[in-house]
Amino acid sequence: MIAVAVLFAWATHHWLVSLNRYLAASDGPEMSLRLWPQSAIWWFFPGFGSVALTWEITLMLWSALGQSETAKSYRLWSDGRAGFDCTRILRWMALVIALPIGVFTVLALPMHTALRHQDIRVCGYAWAGCTTFEYSKAVQMTQIEGFRDRDGKVQPRAGIVLDFADGRRWSSADIGDFTKNVDPALSAYLIERTGLPLEQAETEMDIPKSNRT
Repeated sequence: MIAVAVLFAWATHHWLVSLNRYLAASDGPEMSLRLWPQSAIWWFFPGFGSVALTWEITLMLWSALGQSETAKSYRLWSDGRAGFDCTRILRWMALVIALPIGVFTVLALPMHTALRHQDIRVCGYAWAGCTTFEYSKAVQMTQIEGFRDRDGKVQPRAGIVLDFADGRRWSSADIGDFTKNVDPALSAYLIERTGLPLEQAETEMDIPKSNRT
C-alpha cells in the first residue's frame, strides 16, 4: 500500500505538471519566459487521492493478479477487525473529498503567464480566459518586496508590477511561489521590452498613485 500511495502521488503530480506545461505550449514558440502557478497546487489531489484511493487500488491490483477471492476475504477481515466498514468510508472520502479537489485542480491546468516579444499573455483559472498586456502601453514599472499582513508586517512575495496607460495593472507576484527576490532574468527582460526604469516599493499598495497615468 505504501508503494501504491507513493506511485499514485508521484504519477498524478507528474501528469498534472506535464499537462499544465503542454497547454501553455499553445502560446507558440515566440515567448522568452513563462511563469507558472504555485507548485503546491499540484500536490493537493495527489496527496488526498493517495489517502482515499490507495486501499481501493491495492485491492484492485490484488484481484487483477488472479486472487480476487483472497482480496475480498482480506477486505472483510480488515473491516471486521477495525469494527466498521473502512472500505466504504474511504470510498466516500474519494467521492466527497478527493473528487472535488481533483476537479478544482483540473480547472487550474490552463494557468500560466507567457512573456512574449510584444506582450504578456496571462491565462487564468478555469473560465477566466486569457488577457494580453502590450509592453508599448506600459507607463510604470515597480519592483515590490511582498504584501502586508493584518498586522502591517511585510510578508515576502517579491514581484514586478507594470502599470498601463489604460489603467490596468499586471504583477508577476500574482503567479508562482512566494519568493524574497525577483528573478534577475525576469527584471532584465521587462526592462528591455518596456524601456522603463525599475522603481522600488515595499508592496503594491505603496506604489504612488501620482505616478500612474
